[in-house]
Amino acid sequence: MARKLSLAFLAIASPVMLLLFLVPWSWSEVVFTVLVMGYPVALIAVAVGRRNGVGPLALPLLALLVFLEACAIGMLLLRGHVTDAPWLGGLPLAASIQLYGLFLTPLLVVALTYALTFDRFEMKQEDLDRLEEIKTRPESER
Repeated sequence: MARKLSLAFLAIASPVMLLLFLVPWSWSEVVFTVLVMGYPVALIAVAVGRRNGVGPLALPLLALLVFLEACAIGMLLLRGHVTDAPWLGGLPLAASIQLYGLFLTPLLVVALTYALTFDRFEMKQEDLDRLEEIKTRPESER
């Protein structure tokens, strides 16, 4: 279900993002940003999705989506107030959110989650046997 939902999101969001990129509406930047932040999570869900969903990655993917959206909204709220806003780690808050929130944290979360759950997603002998069986079947039975 998660895979189908992610594919539907990608199919709908792509033309909407293109339209929002081209129109000068005041609210289009916010909607565009929210859709863009959902894109990597949807791509990951499509990549790891199976018939029964994304399994143990559902909660980390949801947390990643919420975190990315919160970072994007935080950056949008700081538009035009970069020098007035507080500084964090030697950078203006908007730059800190972008560097630490949108790049480093998701990289670490995705890498650690993948490393900790790798054995659940690797190819097992049953998977290889099933593929071999499909390969040896006549074309009309596939």
